Amino acid sequence: MIRLLRRIFLSHAALKISALVISFALWIAYTSEPVVEAGYSAPLLLVNVPAGLKITGEIPSAVLLRVRGRLNRLRSFRPGEMSVRADCSQTHPGTQTVYLGPNMVQVPYGAEIIGITPPELEISLMPNPPPRPQRK
Repeated sequence: MIRLLRRIFLSHAALKISALVISFALWIAYTSEPVVEAGYSAPLLLVNVPAGLKITGEIPSAVLLRVRGRLNRLRSFRPGEMSVRADCSQTHPGTQTVYLGPNMVQVPYGAEIIGITPPELEISLMPNPPPRPQRK
């Protein structure tokens, strides 16, 4: 048994030690990279608006996101990678508040949403007028 363990651990010892040193160096490099917060503007999309309703009034086209992540990862973000998709499927005619949360944000891997400004929207939904018959 001791002979088997010795063979497992001591055969190719130089290769095993160098692999351990390389993986430790990579781990140190990754964990020493600072975690930062940054602000990004992301487009606001109102999705699943019930049929027969239309949105009226002023709705911002973009919201401000506070994002936390590793510095190199945040530097590599492209402007179109993030968007906020507010689900309006449970809305009804009239004025109501839609709350924006981190679960509504499509964000690239390695980032975490820590804030959205504004955190809520007042939207007005009005019934669509029926289409007018076309004259021939």
